[in-house]
Order: sequence, then C-alpha cells, then structure tokens
Amino acid sequence: MRAIRMSAEGEIEFTEAELQAEGIRCGTFDPGAAALALQRVHAERGWTEHDEVRRDTSNPRDEAESAREADEHCHLGDEVRLFLEGQALYDVRCMDDEWLRIWVGAGDLVVVPARRYHRFVASKAAALRYLQPYGGRHLLMQLYRVSDDRTRAF
Repeated sequence: MRAIRMSAEGEIEFTEAELQAEGIRCGTFDPGAAALALQRVHAERGWTEHDEVRRDTSNPRDEAESAREADEHCHLGDEVRLFLEGQALYDVRCMDDEWLRIWVGAGDLVVVPARRYHRFVASKAAALRYLQPYGGRHLLMQLYRVSDDRTRAF
C-alpha cells in the first residue's frame, strides 16, 4: 500500500501515522486467511454482515458500478474493505479538502471514515475481489457531492 497527498506543491508521501491522523485506517492481512481478518473486523465493530464483491471491467454491469464509485461520494457509516485480488486506488478528501491517494492490492485493509468524501477506482488491468463488512446496508448508501471537473476521478 502506498499513500500520497496531492497538493499544489506536488505529491507528498504519506505515512501510516499521517493516515491515522486523518482518521483513515490501513492495514494488511493474509488473503489466504481472509475469513480470520473478516472475523476480527466483525468483532471489533460489532457487525455481522458483509458482501464479497467481484468486479471485472469487461462486464458492463461491473463497469457501471465502477463508474458510480469513481464520482466523489461519502457514506453514513465507515467504508471497510479487505482486498483479496486485483488493484485499485482510493482518493480520499483530507480534513483540509486536499486529495489523498491510496493504492491498494491483495492483502490490504482500508477503512474510510463515515461522512468522508472519497472516490474509488478499480484497475482495468485485472479483476478485483474484496470483502466489505458493514453494520447495516443503509450505512453504505452513496451520498454524492455535486460533480465538476475537480470532483471527477478522471
């Protein structure tokens, strides 16, 4: 996992401590033992539900869902993802409204705090698979910011 702040001065590497200061939790786990990692997340948060998500950009339905996630949005609850296969990136708004970019791949865990605007873009190079635990489906509803050239991913 790699994280950078995208500021007017250029790209600045971000440390795990700086991510935590922004309220963003990142970690790693063994994708071969994903069930144990998922169980820990459920126990820590008191959650019982999760989805296993597979995305393949050659599938039109997956491509449409990926396009929705690439628009700047937030959720009422934390977004937690445990990546099992593939690569993707998160653009997350910092508290000062600058963008923070986080590259993720198999074995990475990311927690984007509730009500924090972000975009999620899956790599077109390979299929993506991740686990997404949650405390209630209503907390995952996407709340979009007005789109303009600054808020679109690409």
